[in-house]
Amino acid sequence: MSKYPQIPNDCLPYHPRSELNGRQGYFPNVSGDQLKAANELIALVEKENLRFNCDEEHEFLKLLRFLRARKFNVRNAFHMIKEDVNWRSEDNRLNLRHEVAEEVLGCDLAKMYRYFPTWIQGQDKQMRPVSYRQFGKFEIWNVLKLTSMHKLIRFHAWETEQALRFMHGRSQKVGYNIETFVLVIDASGWSMQLATRDAFTFIKGMATTDSDHYPERLGTMIIINAPSALAWAWSIIQGFLDPVTKAKVRIIGCDQKEWLPVLLEHIDEDQIPKQYGGTADDLPAEEAIKQMNPTYEQDEQTSDSAAMSRMKVDQGIQTDDPIELLFDATDSGCACIIS
Repeated sequence: MSKYPQIPNDCLPYHPRSELNGRQGYFPNVSGDQLKAANELIALVEKENLRFNCDEEHEFLKLLRFLRARKFNVRNAFHMIKEDVNWRSEDNRLNLRHEVAEEVLGCDLAKMYRYFPTWIQGQDKQMRPVSYRQFGKFEIWNVLKLTSMHKLIRFHAWETEQALRFMHGRSQKVGYNIETFVLVIDASGWSMQLATRDAFTFIKGMATTDSDHYPERLGTMIIINAPSALAWAWSIIQGFLDPVTKAKVRIIGCDQKEWLPVLLEHIDEDQIPKQYGGTADDLPAEEAIKQMNPTYEQDEQTSDSAAMSRMKVDQGIQTDDPIELLFDATDSGCACIIS
């Protein structure tokens, strides 16, 4: 007997403005063949007694994510799940989200923040959390004096786990399934000097972790203040990414007049930090560092209540189109949008 004779009715819907709303293979738009694949997959998982669903995500939604990542090929999705279960059973990763950042990195987070500022602040118009990262200061040779490459990649997984925990808490609070997040990368100050072998090893490690263990989690990536030299680095980095992920990346140059409208397409002004043209207060380094280890109480207080009310009533325009990758190198030293 099938575990899911029909599409379960206890999954939260996507927000009306979510780009996932109405897409085939996403709840509740699951065909008969896709439902059959989900049942075949969970049967294989349970037959081998795999510890598959070890977080708050609804099992059916997790099955769909892994199936979509493997184009609903049950055998390939099952292999992916087995690899993920094995990966999580190693290196104490099952307990990863409950560790604090300093434990993960094995160093003072304030020292790491000097070279790798990263924080979550606000939400986009689909209620997805927005993560900001400043890579223009990422001097990998100094970072590796503080921690190891292994711990640095583990830290990336830890950051993702914190985002997922936040997303689940917000989903339960607002009644919508928040399944993906937005990543804004500020490349201001990036130069070829930062493009070392170790830097590419770290980027490849992040890409592999995301594709193998957090499929279908990235919603949108917007890279702003991209210098023209980044075009060369991107030609290497994109080789680490699958086509679906590459289609979610948008690279924009150094002119705020070009990248701010793109941010505003996705994020309301009161959710964007002032340093990026919005009206939300910039987080001081101390606050951003403190926020890296959020409590469950902080999870419930993270977003602006006015934005919450606006999101609940705003039906918006839906789209199934992936985000186009736009990049060009110019003589001005910055990348630009190609219309």
